[in-house]
Amino acid sequence: MIYIQKEIGFWNVEEVLPISYKTGTTIKEYEQGAYLLLSADQVAFHEAHPDASPIECWNMEIPSSPEPEPVPEPDALAIARQEKLQEIADQDEFSNKFFVSVTQGGVEVANQELWIDKDLRNSLYSITLPALQSDGETKTKLWTTGTPPQSIEVPISWAMEKLPLLEIYAKRTYDRRASNEAATYAATTVEEIHAIDVKADYPHFLTFELNLDLGV
Repeated sequence: MIYIQKEIGFWNVEEVLPISYKTGTTIKEYEQGAYLLLSADQVAFHEAHPDASPIECWNMEIPSSPEPEPVPEPDALAIARQEKLQEIADQDEFSNKFFVSVTQGGVEVANQELWIDKDLRNSLYSITLPALQSDGETKTKLWTTGTPPQSIEVPISWAMEKLPLLEIYAKRTYDRRASNEAATYAATTVEEIHAIDVKADYPHFLTFELNLDLGV
């Protein structure tokens, strides 16, 4: 036979406990430290569920685990919006380039890809190049975007002429990015987001000719 007791849990014994032991028949008495004798059905439940607690065996019931709360699926609109914003950023990064066509004797001898970011454009145009001219310099170096970068020596006057054109190009690509981002945030359906063509209406890449014969 099996007794349950709050401190020791289950206790297998050969005979009914003598009156010197505090025994009982209710859970209230069990909570007060009494020994409760399991019935045959309760013993069978204990054998069928060895991991069940004494109280669960007494009640012959194991409380069911609460069902996990369903994990909400990601919002399709939010996912589409995030993907489109990444497309827009990638396209804008792709637009950050211009080309210098180096010619000599009427023939193109090199075509180099370059980029100058906003801070450097402003610095070159307003401070660096005028300072170099004031110091007697007539040429400066620009650097290609390749790895490793290569330098292109250009007349300062040539660079001062091209930088405003590059600034206009950069403003137009910024406008395209901002416009696409605004449309993406304003869209209310996945279909509207997918319909945004991030490549449309971007200005053509600029190509500046550097004529070595003229030095300009």
